[in-house]
Amino acid sequence: MSTKELINKKIAILGSGKEGLSTLKFLKKNKIKADILDVKFDKNYTNRLKNYDIVFRTPGFPRLHPALVDAEKNGVIISSHIKLFFDLCPARVIGITGTKGKTTTAFLIYNILKSKFGKNVFIAGNFGEPALEILPKLNNKSLVILELSSFQLQDLHKSPQVAVITNITLDHLDPIGQFRPNTHQTAKEYIEAKLNIIRYQKNNDFAVIHPSLKKGTINAGKGKKIFPTPLPLEIPIGKANRGSSISQSDIGTKLKGPHNLENIALAVEVGKIFKVPKEKMLKAVQNFKGIEHRLEFVKKINGISFYNDSAATNPDATLAALKSFKEPTHLILGGFDKGLDYKNLAGYISRSKNIKTIALIGQLKEKLYRILKPKSKLKIKKFKSLKDTVLTLYKKADKNEVVLLSPGAASFDMFSGYAQRGREFKKIVKQLKGADDVT
Repeated sequence: MSTKELINKKIAILGSGKEGLSTLKFLKKNKIKADILDVKFDKNYTNRLKNYDIVFRTPGFPRLHPALVDAEKNGVIISSHIKLFFDLCPARVIGITGTKGKTTTAFLIYNILKSKFGKNVFIAGNFGEPALEILPKLNNKSLVILELSSFQLQDLHKSPQVAVITNITLDHLDPIGQFRPNTHQTAKEYIEAKLNIIRYQKNNDFAVIHPSLKKGTINAGKGKKIFPTPLPLEIPIGKANRGSSISQSDIGTKLKGPHNLENIALAVEVGKIFKVPKEKMLKAVQNFKGIEHRLEFVKKINGISFYNDSAATNPDATLAALKSFKEPTHLILGGFDKGLDYKNLAGYISRSKNIKTIALIGQLKEKLYRILKPKSKLKIKKFKSLKDTVLTLYKKADKNEVVLLSPGAASFDMFSGYAQRGREFKKIVKQLKGADDVT
């Protein structure tokens, strides 16, 4: 769809969030009129969808919502910010998706490609700047790293020239079928949405995919599939010949956890596609400090290390975080109930030898209290607020131990989002006083 095709059409933008307002701004710059439809302005806004020629859906609004489906049946064209970007983008796109790890992987790729191509490399999408914001800066020599959520991918009928899938585990499901914002109705819907990132690839495109997903992705799309080994052994590292025993310290990365070695492996494969020299890739990986709210080191006080992993909004992400620490750990767990399965996480916690305390918060605390199996050295306690939780764990923890916020749940019961939850945690921690503060 070109901008010329939008002129003189009756257009609505469904949602007034960051992406919706960015779409409105873009259309206005191109002298195209559009209305914003949002519950903030009109409780019956969905009834008006059928009055438009084109509706730009924002990611938070479920694609299969009955009002949207009915409007489409009545001839309304359903588009989106990302669909319009793909239609207009002159650059080569590297798209990244996954249940977890996509933001870290996207920024690793950005750093790696920037080491060779400099100012011709851009990053946008689900995390950070909306894609249409960078469109005026792009040409056919540009490279765009685009982080894509399942909601952005769901009705996309073009795939990026290079696609990366970090992992797929169940998340963002609506257990009560009410078409709540930012949810899918079934696991199949969620997985199919993710696979759109490779489904429309051509023979000369590339798909870099976590090896665990080989069976489910091998026949999707025509792009060349690359399933990298879990570790980037091709990087010229002194201890690379140690194979699977390679560690973060061997590479010199500041990122914690085995899952981040996998993210690095995926990013390195993309670097190889674009023929980035190995030495440049290694330096880019070593200089990358990580992303806020993702196993982010906050502060060390009286020998106690505090980590903010607020972006861990499902149990698999929390499981990955816990596996990143060998030190005695006090875990802050819980939040908004999305109907996810916590059995694997509970099993790991019950078997763990280094988890000392589980501090439960939010809507899920009663449910998690029933699921978790206490053991003699594991204490489980429920808290009303994040501040009380942090203050209690600070008093409880000893030197060389870790206090980890990795909730394994969304935050909408207590906060506006995981970012606000993470910022609040960091604020509380930074107000703590100790003899050997290290930041």
